[in-house]
Amino acid sequence: MTVPTDTDGTAALPVASRGENFRLTVGYFLPNYLRGIFRSRPRLARLVARLDPGRRGLRLMRVMRRRHGRGPVVVRGTSGPTLLVLDAEDARQVLAGPVEVYAVDTWEKVSGFATVQPEALIASHGRQRTARRAFNDAVLDAGRPVHRLAGHFLRIAGEEARALLGPRAEAGLSAGQVRDRVERMGRRCFLGEAAADDEEFSRLLGELLAEANWLGARRWRAGRTRRTRRKMMQRQARYLCDADPRSLTGLFRTAPRGPETAPEGQVAHWFMALGSVHATVVQTLALLASHPQHHERAAAEVAAADRGHGARTAAGFEAMPYLQACVQDAARLWPPVPSLLRRTTAETRWRTAVAPGGTNVLVPAAFHMRDGERIDYAHRFAPEKWLDGTAERDWAVSPFGRGEARCSGTELVLQLATGFVAEFLRGGELAVAGVRLHPRRPLPYSFDTSRLRIGYRPFRTPPERP
Repeated sequence: MTVPTDTDGTAALPVASRGENFRLTVGYFLPNYLRGIFRSRPRLARLVARLDPGRRGLRLMRVMRRRHGRGPVVVRGTSGPTLLVLDAEDARQVLAGPVEVYAVDTWEKVSGFATVQPEALIASHGRQRTARRAFNDAVLDAGRPVHRLAGHFLRIAGEEARALLGPRAEAGLSAGQVRDRVERMGRRCFLGEAAADDEEFSRLLGELLAEANWLGARRWRAGRTRRTRRKMMQRQARYLCDADPRSLTGLFRTAPRGPETAPEGQVAHWFMALGSVHATVVQTLALLASHPQHHERAAAEVAAADRGHGARTAAGFEAMPYLQACVQDAARLWPPVPSLLRRTTAETRWRTAVAPGGTNVLVPAAFHMRDGERIDYAHRFAPEKWLDGTAERDWAVSPFGRGEARCSGTELVLQLATGFVAEFLRGGELAVAGVRLHPRRPLPYSFDTSRLRIGYRPFRTPPERP
């Protein structure tokens, strides 16, 4: 397996050995596939977590970098020869490069989204992508620190989180219980209040995402999948026809669109992103519960923001930079998308070597963000690195993507996750069980939610004396 290089043949990209390819497949590609690319497979994810594939895969990548040097290594990927990017500078080259060259519509994404939403932005290229990106950016307020509907959305996030904080929270909340409320928050914010209790919509979407994990391999289920998608789109159409003005669908009429935009085809991907919100919320709560100093600082910041601007307000959110940094670092430690896939549409140069167009490129984001040989905060909870700009300046630290392919909803995901977590810090104590997190020990490479319990107990206020 080789990739052509410079025309004069003076430089060649290193190629992984059979043994390296086997170990990479078993220790990195296969575990990620088994866990579920588009939606978690709970039972398999639980089994995979016991093997700690994150540690094994990242250790192998460090060994490969020492052996082959800084340049990308040609490995056997799921859809052919793939450049495995092991150097931070090369990661920046890919993420900062134009999407016309480093295209996002890889075989895996196109195959998976053909089941769920074939018109989604992430499975588009060229003119289609330009039109759909403009629409997504406009509705999601991409690049703006606060969404125009942030006040309403933060109130919803607070309400859904507060609904969890009853007596059962003292015994411990499961990740599934948090997910149900995050999904309800998403339906209210994205489709409007009329969709708040439409659990059937979420169930149908979940069924499609579970099928997307198979990347189109189960062709005998194609008819059933089409019927499921048709039912989901019919339910979605109800909310688009009479759009709630305080929802994302209510912003459709003012967003730029053209014949290739497919506005209704973008919604499913937003709901898929709720998986990132859910994972980041759970991880942030677990980290704060196990790191008393961080918890104290974040809780004090929330209290000060509430006093100065009111609870669950856009201004209050902006006054919580430390809590936002906690959320961002939780996503760095256990990124929602551990690998960033691209395909090249033209020749690309890697120092003295050249790879032809049509080559797959894989940036292992989880590896770069936990690369202890490069960053000194790799295995600890370090929100301060987002506050002082260290993490933001490092393009290899990309929990939500970077550059032209950066998720349009990055800022909105941060707002919803921060608003949800903030509710747990208002007048209560956090505890965590089922995961091993310690402020003075390296944090684990994998985060298993199967046994996780987030405990919450309201502060006991002493009774007033007569």
